[in-house]
Amino acid sequence: MRVFLSIIFLIGLTVANLAQAALQEFRLDQDRVWLTADNEPLADLLEQFAALGIHVHADPAATTTVSGTWQNMDVETVLQKIVSPYDYQLDWLREPGPLGEQTRLTGIRVYRKGFADVAQPLLSRREIETSPSGRRFLAREILIGFGPAASIDNLRAFLARSGGTVIHANTELGVYRIRLPAGANVLSLIDQLGHDKSIVLAEPNDVYDIQPLLPGQSGGSGAGQWIAPSGDQPIAVSVLDSGLAPNGNLNQAVISAFDATQPDSQLTTDPVGHGTLMAQLAAGLINPFNSPLGEGVPVVAVKAFMDDGSADAYTLLSAMTHAVNKSTGPISLSWGSDTPSPIIEGAVRYAMDKGRLVFAAVGNKNTGKPFYPAAYSGVIGVAASNGDQLADYSNRGAFVDLVAPGSAGGSQGTSIATAYVSHIAALYMQRNPGASAAETTAALKKAAGPTGFLTESAIQQLLNK
Repeated sequence: MRVFLSIIFLIGLTVANLAQAALQEFRLDQDRVWLTADNEPLADLLEQFAALGIHVHADPAATTTVSGTWQNMDVETVLQKIVSPYDYQLDWLREPGPLGEQTRLTGIRVYRKGFADVAQPLLSRREIETSPSGRRFLAREILIGFGPAASIDNLRAFLARSGGTVIHANTELGVYRIRLPAGANVLSLIDQLGHDKSIVLAEPNDVYDIQPLLPGQSGGSGAGQWIAPSGDQPIAVSVLDSGLAPNGNLNQAVISAFDATQPDSQLTTDPVGHGTLMAQLAAGLINPFNSPLGEGVPVVAVKAFMDDGSADAYTLLSAMTHAVNKSTGPISLSWGSDTPSPIIEGAVRYAMDKGRLVFAAVGNKNTGKPFYPAAYSGVIGVAASNGDQLADYSNRGAFVDLVAPGSAGGSQGTSIATAYVSHIAALYMQRNPGASAAETTAALKKAAGPTGFLTESAIQQLLNK
């Protein structure tokens, strides 16, 4: 048995899984554990740890079952007992949090002696709830933010009342991701938190869907060879999307790749395919017009969406802060929801306060209703054109700032228009060193004129001044 760092686990953790009768009790409090199990498969028990945000790796051969009762015992002692005859190691991490530093258990690895490398990741299952109004969010999860006068004691008091577990914390945005006990009513709890003056934000961990591309005619130029920027100050576009598939030409443009869904993994896949196309457009490998490809821009690829095309709000927060930290260039968002979220709006505001341009698709449903984050103040909402007309499928309304071609590579959608406009903005900033976000926005809107359409001639005039 190896332990990388043995320190006190400061935050109390509580989980009760009533759905599995074999696991009658499971609770962590600091470095202590309460566990009552009757013939519980070891893998199922380890999954309870994974549900707390702990990275669990287990040897596929570890198929034993667990029976017994352990009350208020040291977690290492109990783990040594329940995983026997296998070996294990624990990882602990001391990390900053919005209300101060925290120490938390971050990893468990269970394996046959001498075979640590064969342990495979054990992922917790996501359960999505849908409210009567149609709002979709992760079950048993809540995102909260505390006011400036709050302290770590306020967090501990909330955890004690709710039986919650801190899974992650985003220090830049001041948001805690907390898992609640089985059977918890997330929306009811949020209503109750209105009486807690220390908590200023409380939301479900909402689920967002990537904007699906619509079938369309082949159009535009690409995908061709990436042409590296000629200037000394290349400006990268951050694409927060579904990932990145291996692509020789695109690999030249990508200066950073990050998987916000699994931060410990390398970003090498994109089963959805959406993110790869957006990255190609942002890099300049595909041009929606039929003109030859021109100078490219670098890309920061951030995977925020799972392989089913959905993302949770907290992962989007992590993706946003990573993008801000990695590049000073535009941020391209091809996803959204009809439901506004103060926490997501705060993340977008954080990026804009750091001087980042944020472009967002206005949606592929012609409803005329606000679509977020495109409709947030300061975000540049991008609609799609079809020739010299607004595309039939494109959303429209007062929150639309620019309109650009929405067809490329046999697909169409406001996502394509958004990634392409992000590319144009980065090109403008490369050719006008020192141009601020406000100056770049003004130049784009001036080029588009009163109609908001970025035509090919308008773009050429903008970039060749």
